Amino acid sequence: MKIISIALILIMGIRAGAKAQVFRNLDFRQKCDSSKTGFCHWDLSWGAKESARPAFKDKRNVMSIEGKSEKAVTFVEQEIAVAGFSGINILSLSAMIKSENVIGKGAGLNIGLYDAAGTLLASKDMGGFYSIDWIKGSGNWKKHVISVVCPPETRKVKIGLILFGKGRVWYAQLGVKNTQTEGSKPSKLAADYLAAVCDTIKKHSLLRDSLDITSMKGNAMQIAGQARKYSDCFLAVNYLLESLRPYGDHHSFFMSAGEVNNWKNEGSQVSKIEFPSCTLIDSCGYILVPPFHGGNQKQILAYADSLQRGIEKLSKSGIKGWIVDLRNNTGGNMEPMIAGLGPLFSAEKLGALIDVNGQPSAWYYKDGRYYGDDYKGWSVSKPFRLMSRLPLAVLTSGQTGSSGEVVTISFIGNANTRSFGKPTWGLTTGNGSFDLKDGSQIFLASTIMSDRNGKKYTVAIDPDITIEDNPATASDETISEALKWINELDRNGKVR
Repeated sequence: MKIISIALILIMGIRAGAKAQVFRNLDFRQKCDSSKTGFCHWDLSWGAKESARPAFKDKRNVMSIEGKSEKAVTFVEQEIAVAGFSGINILSLSAMIKSENVIGKGAGLNIGLYDAAGTLLASKDMGGFYSIDWIKGSGNWKKHVISVVCPPETRKVKIGLILFGKGRVWYAQLGVKNTQTEGSKPSKLAADYLAAVCDTIKKHSLLRDSLDITSMKGNAMQIAGQARKYSDCFLAVNYLLESLRPYGDHHSFFMSAGEVNNWKNEGSQVSKIEFPSCTLIDSCGYILVPPFHGGNQKQILAYADSLQRGIEKLSKSGIKGWIVDLRNNTGGNMEPMIAGLGPLFSAEKLGALIDVNGQPSAWYYKDGRYYGDDYKGWSVSKPFRLMSRLPLAVLTSGQTGSSGEVVTISFIGNANTRSFGKPTWGLTTGNGSFDLKDGSQIFLASTIMSDRNGKKYTVAIDPDITIEDNPATASDETISEALKWINELDRNGKVR
């Protein structure tokens, strides 16, 4: 395995006659008053004025980033042009980082790789919703490293420093390197671990007939190399899943054993669940259904119970109809959403996931209980049942994805129901979870969603009524159209 400085590898990659580009000012010694960050070559891509500034901390030249609120985002980056990479290359970004009173998602690093058209090919930061790697709280100087496998068609590389939340973070002594894996042979641990991953993809992926799994496996073995522990194989696992993207799988992902544990329990990120809200709008029951990213059973039940109690309260207010807003529901765990919205469904069977062999596995709701064909399910604390079927409007957008689309599909064919808004995200595949020997899991797109009548959905779900919001007005056109439909039914005496 060859390790080459980023300056050298990028010079090697630049087309003949072009001027080589390298990342600059990684030691934060060059200051520029004209820069939004106060540093030459570093740009403030996102964040409030003065949120990223030069500082001198513990005898180090540093980039200081400060967030004023838990929802604040500060993103500092620089980019260079390259001519692509030959062979298998692992690009790594490292930094010494110190934090103080950081709350929110946390602080960390980012690498973005883009093609000639500016399309994002690969991205790496500190992890997803369940990651244990985001920097939170207060901590002394520690070296952090992220790595990504470079697609050959890469033409632009961005590196970034991020703070999602409130607090202060200092960055120092950045380093960028490229590792070429030519001639690297896998250890037995790596060979066994990655063989299991490849076997799972070959057997269960919706794209299994389109993949060159032998080539993918060989590359993954080189990436893992002489792995001594399972975590040394994680980059190779992510490479295998990223290799599915060009074929249309943008849904599969990997969770390490630590992330799985964080997902199942009350991890710092997972515990901050956004609960649904149920309010009255123009004599209609409005239900905002946010995403639910977590696997903690107490939180699952609390989320579902809050929906049922909200529906019960609204039903006693003399409403004319229902509006279920899924426009910002990016997905997560479908179970609490379906169980909580249960009183609004007019049938027991709501939809199904169809696997690569054409076998369906349906999901259901009945009398407070969510369950599946091969899953006994669970019940809400105090099931509520509606006495009438009022008009029901479902609102969707391009942000309605994954489990948000499961909920959308669950309402297709529902009595007295119509959908409004924009087409959904298009993540209409179901992710099956597959265990690895260390407790990590692959969430692999292995099923296709279908509605209660058996219609399959392989792309975005179109609403019954497409609405284009007018940016020139402050009104919510989608809600307005939903209310108009419900009120028309009310005037015609068709509500009760």
